Amino acid sequence: MKSKTCHSALVFLSALALAFAPVHAEDSALLTGTCRNVTHGLDGLLKLYVTEKAGGEIEGYMSISGWLIGSDPLKGTRTGNIYKFTTSDPLWGLSIAWEGVRREHRLSGEYYIGANAKTGTDKQVGEWEVQMEDSQKDGAITSEESFRKLFKLRLEADLNSPIKLPDGITVTGAQGLFQSIHPVGTGVSVNVTDVSIVWKEGASKTSAEGIHRYTVDYTLYWHGLLKPTGHTKLRLKYNAALNAVTAHDMLETTGTTNQDVSEIAFGIGVILGKAAMDSLLESN
Repeated sequence: MKSKTCHSALVFLSALALAFAPVHAEDSALLTGTCRNVTHGLDGLLKLYVTEKAGGEIEGYMSISGWLIGSDPLKGTRTGNIYKFTTSDPLWGLSIAWEGVRREHRLSGEYYIGANAKTGTDKQVGEWEVQMEDSQKDGAITSEESFRKLFKLRLEADLNSPIKLPDGITVTGAQGLFQSIHPVGTGVSVNVTDVSIVWKEGASKTSAEGIHRYTVDYTLYWHGLLKPTGHTKLRLKYNAALNAVTAHDMLETTGTTNQDVSEIAFGIGVILGKAAMDSLLESN
């Protein structure tokens, strides 16, 4: 995965689908929900963008946020109402097997993480559930609302992917943000909660080329010494006409911040904002 200082680290998503309705080849679906790591008693948020191919093969992308990690492309199969697929997180040494059953518009089941002696990861198990939020025929985005929902996922994937800091060290997006805001602890993940878009006059509202500027609200989840499960809410504004982040503000936090948080966090925001727009234009 390439550094965001070069261009976007996001490789978004061959699509993935779940057959909640009669499926045409390559139809795609966006599903959202939650997961819980039963072994460690931690909760997370899920976003899936999936496509089902001929013969029941499924592939796509899963974004995990909250106080859990493991976002990655996924591959698997559907047999009747039973879904089995895998994801991995090379940075953390995770290999995750997912199994679920479809009931109407919901998909739920269990996941299993194998032990990894090299990274010190123990064997873990958990539960998960998602429901249909949006779908496209043959992968075509036909509405502004569909684009906005997928834009949220693309931004979230980009914010969670690795970045290279000025000192040359590569860290996750969440850790880079955490270090720029808080003195001690570990950034876990970023969850995009809302996106608003201002479009170019007369432009299509289903493509990144039509974006004039956007505002993204997101939450950084982290582990601290005094607060094992903390969070920080931020808002980033990007102007495509200027090719620049115009604001990056901290709205709320449960932790202690660095004295120079505004200047440093803005600098990280510039990297992330430009990378996010680059990734959208490259993926179209």
